[in-house]
Order: sequence, then C-alpha cells, then structure tokens
Amino acid sequence: MSENNITVLASEFTYPSKEELIKIYESTPSLSNFGFKQDDNSSPFSQDLNLVQEYKSRNLPYWDGVLLNRNGSFSQSYYRAMVNYMRGVPDDVGIFEHKDYVNRMQFDYYAEAFYYYFSSIKDTIGQILNIYYVLRIPDSEFYFNWKLLKQIPDPAVVDLIKSFFKATQVANNYRNSFAHRTPINHPDTRISVEWETSTIIYPSTKDSYEKSSMIKANMEQTIDTVAKFLNDLKPLLR
Repeated sequence: MSENNITVLASEFTYPSKEELIKIYESTPSLSNFGFKQDDNSSPFSQDLNLVQEYKSRNLPYWDGVLLNRNGSFSQSYYRAMVNYMRGVPDDVGIFEHKDYVNRMQFDYYAEAFYYYFSSIKDTIGQILNIYYVLRIPDSEFYFNWKLLKQIPDPAVVDLIKSFFKATQVANNYRNSFAHRTPINHPDTRISVEWETSTIIYPSTKDSYEKSSMIKANMEQTIDTVAKFLNDLKPLLR
C-alpha cells in the first residue's frame, strides 16, 4: 500500500456528544417558519367559497410545513459541520494529524449539505411568496431570483429580499459551485487552453480553493442572515 494512502475506520466517525452540541446551540439562532394555519371553516362545498382565500388557506400551510422541515435539516447540517470543525480542521493539509482527516471529511460533507438546504429554504420561501401574492407561477417555472421582485407589490418585502440576496451572494455562489461546477473546498487542478494561440495555461493550486475556515465563517454568517430574514419577513406576511 502506498505511504500516501490514509486508512480511516468506520469507528472513527463518531456522533456529536451532548456537550459538543450544547456549545454550538448556544451560539446559533433558531429558525422560524411563518405559522400559517388552514382555515377550519373552509369547505369545498361552501356556497360562500372564495377562490383566492381557499387557494391561500390550503397551500400556505403546506409550504410552511415544508419550510419547517427544511429549517430543521439546515440547522442539523450546520450543527454537525461545526462540531467536526471544532474537533480540529486545520487549513494547512500539510500539518494534518490522522484525526484531522476524519474531521475534515465530516465537515466537508455537512457543509455541502448545509448549502443544499440553504438553497432549498430560499426556494421554499419563494414558493410561499408565490402563493401569498397569488402570482400564479407554476412550480416547474418558478425561480426565486431578482426577476421575481418585479411581481411583488409590497415595497417593504422587496427591499427585505434585496438585502437578503446581497447578504447571501457568497453562499449562493458556494451552493452553485458545489452543485454545478467544481467543489469549492478542493484545489482546482484543471488546465485551460487558449485555442487561437495553442497555449496551455497551468493553474497555481495554492489559492484555487476555499479554506475550511472561510467556509465555516460563511456558514455562520449565512445561518444568521437566514434567521434574521425569516424573523423580519414574518410580520409582513399577515
């Protein structure tokens, strides 16, 4: 076996302890949903059935439940990532001890899940706005982006979303890179070619990826921003 190979045993992957989780909980904001409730007096057989009211009464609680579950998954991925970072994830791979590889693998896994759930939360909030303002955009055609803001009639909500988009631009870029391009947490060793001059450009991998400390800092900023956005948006959707 090559001396460069590292053997990691299943027994080395351990769950967070109660003490580790409490330490993370104490510095992490809670995430709320909007608390939409279905109208108990609503009935499809009512002669006074209001189409818009029924549409919102049935669909807003549904998406709010989806958001609640996404918030939970988002928070859990954050807790697990932070516990493993706290156990030891040096930025310099050259000084890694054996235990650091396990921590880094776990941190990378949960960090990627964190950004997946961040994107899912964002789109779920967008679906809630789609229902709340009766924008009538089909699920398959819906995108929660800057273009959607033109259809939202409340300036206060628009301003809040603009601030949220700006504050989470790096997180959005991280998510897109994880999902569609190169992993942000590993050196990019690809070459590029200038075809017109037949020139090959070899990369410098030293600064071609995001260090774990930078990803951790962005995760902390992102979960704080999401929590604040939900808290600020909630009273505007009443």
